[in-house]
Amino acid sequence: MTWRQQGRRLCRWLLLLLPLAGCAPGEDDGTISFDNETVTIVIPYRPGGGFDRAVRAFAPYYARELGTDVNILPENLPGAGGRRAATKVYRARPDGTTLGIFNLPGFVLPEILGEPVDYDLRELSWIGRIESQRYVLLAAATSDIRTLDDVRALPEVTFLSTGYGSSVLAAMQIMAEELGLADPDPIYLTGYPGTADVLVGLVRGDGNLSITPVSTALKYVESGDLRAIAIAGGDSNIEGVPTFAELGYPGLMALDVQRSLAGPPAMEPGLLEFMRAAFMRAVTDPEFEAMAARARLELAPLDGAATAAAVSGHYTFYEAFKTNLTNPNAR
Repeated sequence: MTWRQQGRRLCRWLLLLLPLAGCAPGEDDGTISFDNETVTIVIPYRPGGGFDRAVRAFAPYYARELGTDVNILPENLPGAGGRRAATKVYRARPDGTTLGIFNLPGFVLPEILGEPVDYDLRELSWIGRIESQRYVLLAAATSDIRTLDDVRALPEVTFLSTGYGSSVLAAMQIMAEELGLADPDPIYLTGYPGTADVLVGLVRGDGNLSITPVSTALKYVESGDLRAIAIAGGDSNIEGVPTFAELGYPGLMALDVQRSLAGPPAMEPGLLEFMRAAFMRAVTDPEFEAMAARARLELAPLDGAATAAAVSGHYTFYEAFKTNLTNPNAR
């Protein structure tokens, strides 16, 4: 066993004895190196969804920037609307070998709604943002719904969504308020485990409207199964589909889901800066950008400091809509 291997083993034993301590992978001279390390990125949802695709696409490029023969292991850990995964990352040793991909604002919402959580997003070591996916309002292509005027004229609105506390449901509730759909009071069917299941239900006719991230919706729109009505953001990336702002609802521009990478609290500053720099090199790598375009990821890179600021911004934005975000099925 080399001195370096012995040092790493000693470091891990110390971390078992001192859970609050952190020991970063490094050379004997104190420089940071992840050569031959395994880094786990915890994914809060099942395989196949947008967060899973983003991590698996990004992992090889990030591994290359972290060091030689670095292995990044994606770990799907669904449960409790993502809180199980968030808690695991929050409680992990701050040595850089356990990271998580975080749903923003999805993981902000439980705290705003007064639900107990075992993590504090503002204490995490934010490494950077990969994506910002705009939300798009959808209807079945077989329906007569083609415009927001058609939506407002519906005698009954039935939204399909993932569960209470999810960013998808929150986006629907905010949109319903902004569009004046409180009367008639929309029906929310929220028993779907994931956004792909929601869209299958919409095609099937379980309800008449839904909102999902663009990347999840595109294949259904392009196949002719779903119709896109309006999209968030400052401009549209779906031909012929207007933005909410263009239709007179600028308050809905900010509806999005962000996919950001973070480590546990209290990462050593030098280690955090090392991981942030590697992140920015990877996310702006032209090879990764080309691959991401083919995979229809909506890259919107932010460095670690800007990502932390964006987290604070989510608290501010959704706190303003707090009274609209109560459980619609508990009235």
